[in-house]
Amino acid sequence: MKKIIFAFLGVATLFTVSCKKDGFHESKELVSGGASGVDTLVGTISHDTTVVRTTYLKGIVYVAPGATLRINAGVTIKGSPGGVAPDTINLANNKGTLVVEKGAKLIANGTPTSPIVWTSTAAAGSRHFGDWGGVILLGNATIHTATGATTNTFEALPSSDPRNSYGGTNDADNSGSMTYNRLEFGGGVIAKPNQEVNGLTFCGVGNGTVINHVEVTNSGDDGFEWFGGAVNCDHLVDFSPKDDEYDFDEGYHGKLQFIIAYRLNINDNSGSHCIETDNDASATNGNPHTLPFIANATFIGPADTTSGVGPGNYYDGEIFFRRNSRLRLLNSLIVAQAQPWAVVSTPTTKPLVASAFNLTTDSVLIAFNIFQTNGSHAVVTSSIEGNPSVVTDDATTLAKLGGLSNSSLSTFADFKLDGALAPTTGSPALSGGVNLSASGFVGTTQRGAVITSDLWTSTGTWLSTATN
Repeated sequence: MKKIIFAFLGVATLFTVSCKKDGFHESKELVSGGASGVDTLVGTISHDTTVVRTTYLKGIVYVAPGATLRINAGVTIKGSPGGVAPDTINLANNKGTLVVEKGAKLIANGTPTSPIVWTSTAAAGSRHFGDWGGVILLGNATIHTATGATTNTFEALPSSDPRNSYGGTNDADNSGSMTYNRLEFGGGVIAKPNQEVNGLTFCGVGNGTVINHVEVTNSGDDGFEWFGGAVNCDHLVDFSPKDDEYDFDEGYHGKLQFIIAYRLNINDNSGSHCIETDNDASATNGNPHTLPFIANATFIGPADTTSGVGPGNYYDGEIFFRRNSRLRLLNSLIVAQAQPWAVVSTPTTKPLVASAFNLTTDSVLIAFNIFQTNGSHAVVTSSIEGNPSVVTDDATTLAKLGGLSNSSLSTFADFKLDGALAPTTGSPALSGGVNLSASGFVGTTQRGAVITSDLWTSTGTWLSTATN
């Protein structure tokens, strides 16, 4: 299947922008590589700084409040591999990770043919997920915690360091802009064992932040994860992560449109999904509820049950909502391929599933979608809030979803998508959706992440499906 889907994609062409002394702030945080052509980011970025050529991200690097880090189009950032074990004393000894603090900004705007690429230091062909860290945005938007606290500390970084705090009261907060970025071969353990960082992480990020045309590939944990906040995102791709493609927690309540998840095989040993939602780990019911509003997604599950790493790995299905979380998913294509389930609910979420189309109620709304699974039980219920180990056919929820203009197909081929995941002649994705322009989305009745008026997956050279 890899040869068919995204067959049009190649490795993006990268180029080095010449270094000009007046183009960036030269300080101990940005160390010039001189004639070597490779600069280094290390420590804390405390002044406005612009990266203009290939740059080495050494350890955990912070952008301090009041500072803006700018990265020019076409620049490659290579994250350090770090040591064998996390180093909480000398942060420069860890995997390369960028942390944009509350009150700081990252401006990283590429183009379709000159993307900004965050990648491994290893040569192509020798790269693996988890080679470096990731990018973490910390903002001042509202979050939901079990204790009722309005702030939290990002779980993958030392809780004793106040720089790792996020959350607040400003849903319009602005952490900067990322357009036409690719983050590849990152994720995994950075500074705390058993608590990984993702390819791109949003913590309390506000909707003043601009996020579009971003791809995460081969992440050592989730591709994208949101901890609270209200940032809106569009044109996202997650390709073959170790864990979930899109993970939502702590009251995230933004909008996403035109998003793709594509999984080659089963990689995680804790359960993996295209979507995983939680209110908080304690299943607390409180505001703001985790409520991602997703329109026009295309989710492609693994074509077989081959495990990518180690024994005991499993993939729980396409969509898993639990712990009192909410979800709105409309106009989407849910292609489970070899997996038997498209939707999994839990005791706290099953009662929330709506049976009528209403965008104002506090409920789970899954409507105007097309499912495909390798089994007769597309919708199931887990008896626990954790990763499902025992599931049962959920006829009640299935009946509700059937009344919301959801439908099913037997095979992937029935969707009639081309190599760029765009609908071709006769595809059921060409119609059957609901126009959501009144809710702040691009208005269309086509379904799936690629519509005929926006063929973004075949524009430029910014996307890649390289696996090493």
